[in-house]
Amino acid sequence: MTIETLTQHPEGARYTVRPLGSSDYVHLRRLEAEIWSGDGAGELCPHYLRLCTELYRDWCFLAFDGERPVGYVLNFVAGTTVYCATLAVHPEYQKGRVNYLLIRAMVSKLLNENIEECRFLVEPGNNDARSVHNALGARVVEEVQDFYGPGDTRLWSAITKDDLERVRARYTRLKLVS
Repeated sequence: MTIETLTQHPEGARYTVRPLGSSDYVHLRRLEAEIWSGDGAGELCPHYLRLCTELYRDWCFLAFDGERPVGYVLNFVAGTTVYCATLAVHPEYQKGRVNYLLIRAMVSKLLNENIEECRFLVEPGNNDARSVHNALGARVVEEVQDFYGPGDTRLWSAITKDDLERVRARYTRLKLVS
């Protein structure tokens, strides 16, 4: 599956989104350094990224501006539950269509597979991520204390298959699905 926009980027390149392949490991590593090097949380573990390119490639997506990788969404599947682990976009592209296209690829996959729910883990103060989850119809189902260590609080949000079906018409209007 490749998802393309209908409009051109100002420099003329077209954004595309596609599932990961094994060779995308180097792209993920580079994006990790570019996106997270100044963040206190730091970069993702190389093993984690390799799991995405080898075991979960059909559930993870990479966005390009022409030939340049500019963002990704990483998901893991356990039975009929999908865990959306990370959505990251290069700072130069964060206010553009890349977020939308990555979410569109993920939502399309969720609607076309036999899943019961999709879960998101987020810091309570990450309002940007929480607003995306809310827009998708997710709701907070659990608050977890000391998740990564003492004092670290995280929220689990979930969107169920029934939720996805209820908002399918909205997703269609927003062109998250066709």
